[in-house]
Amino acid sequence: MNSNLGQKFFTGAVVLLVAVFFIPAFAGAFTPGQCKSDKGFGMKRHHGSPLGIWQNPKMVQELGLTDEQVKGLREADFAHREKRLQLKSKLDGLHLEMEKLFSADPVNESDILQLAQKISDLKGKLFVRRIESRLAVTKLLTADQLKKLKIFDLHHRGAHGKMHGKEKHRRTPPEIEGANRNKG
Repeated sequence: MNSNLGQKFFTGAVVLLVAVFFIPAFAGAFTPGQCKSDKGFGMKRHHGSPLGIWQNPKMVQELGLTDEQVKGLREADFAHREKRLQLKSKLDGLHLEMEKLFSADPVNESDILQLAQKISDLKGKLFVRRIESRLAVTKLLTADQLKKLKIFDLHHRGAHGKMHGKEKHRRTPPEIEGANRNKG
């Protein structure tokens, strides 16, 4: 009787494992690239340029943006995105070139290091573009509108469960980390 119960338990566990792990995989639930963003260079939409607020009618209304401000944001947004795309294209080309250099036999270390410096410089330019877009917003909005935008941004980030400050990259929950400190 115990062996019959054990066999039923084992069969149930196997069925559960198949249902949980294999059926979703066959259904395509874990397809590669599913989590990739359409915004370019690995950026998710919520990390994009703040210049894009002109595309959100609710934000335009809540901030009380004038037609002139919307026009300025739209023009600055497109200019920023064009420049970013040009830099991104160059960066993609350099990454491909880096792959070629690493696949060569023998590997030329000095060429790879020179190329790594070029890649680093382009990433720096992309970062500067992102900062310039944020500064452009501060030039186009009033102090009150900027305050509302910051409140919205903080609320929006909090609503998605983002952690702020030191907690951002924490891997061990604080209660466990404290217990680990007390052990040593």
